[in-house]
Amino acid sequence: MQKISVHDLMDLRLLHQIETEPNPKGLWEISLSGRMVLVCLGRDKAEVRVLHDEVSWIRVIKASDLDVTCVALSNNGRLLAAASTKGTLNRLFDTLSGMLLQEMRRGSAFERTEIHSLFFCFDAEWLAVTSNKGTVDILSLKDAKRNNMSLPSLSYNKGILRKYFIPEWPTARFMYQKIYNTS
Repeated sequence: MQKISVHDLMDLRLLHQIETEPNPKGLWEISLSGRMVLVCLGRDKAEVRVLHDEVSWIRVIKASDLDVTCVALSNNGRLLAAASTKGTLNRLFDTLSGMLLQEMRRGSAFERTEIHSLFFCFDAEWLAVTSNKGTVDILSLKDAKRNNMSLPSLSYNKGILRKYFIPEWPTARFMYQKIYNTS
C-alpha cells in the first residue's frame, strides 16, 4: 500500500493520511472552490476514496468493475466522474453520499478505449471526455434529455441490449486530428 499525505500549508502539520493502491499515473483531484475535497485511488484499483474536509471522513466509492484510469472532480467538489480501463462507460457520483447519479456511454462495449481526460465545465453542466480514438465527447449533466438523441426507443428491461442502450450517450462528439511536428 501507498499513502497520500495531506498537510496544513501554514505549519506543515499532517492532517490526513489516505491509503491507496500503487498509483503510477498519479490519479487524484482536489476541489477548486468551497470546502476542500480530495479524491484518489482506493485500496482496490476499482475504488476511489473521497476525503471531505468539511465532514472529516473518507468515503469509499466503487467507481468501476475494472481498474479506474481517470478521475475528475467538479469545482465545488460535489461531483466525481470516473472512467475505467475499458473506457466505454463514464460514471458520475455524488461525493457526499457516494450515490451513482449517471452512467454515460462513449463507444462500443466491445472496443476498449483509453480515456485521456475527464473535465467538468465550471458550473458542472457539461463533462468533456477525451480519448485515444481522437474524440472529444460532450455530455450534458443537468439535462439528461440532451443525451441519447440518436438512440432507438427500446422496451427491453434486461439483457445485453438494456446494458448497452440504457446509459446515456454523448450530446456531441468532435474528432480531432493528430498533428505531428516535422521539424
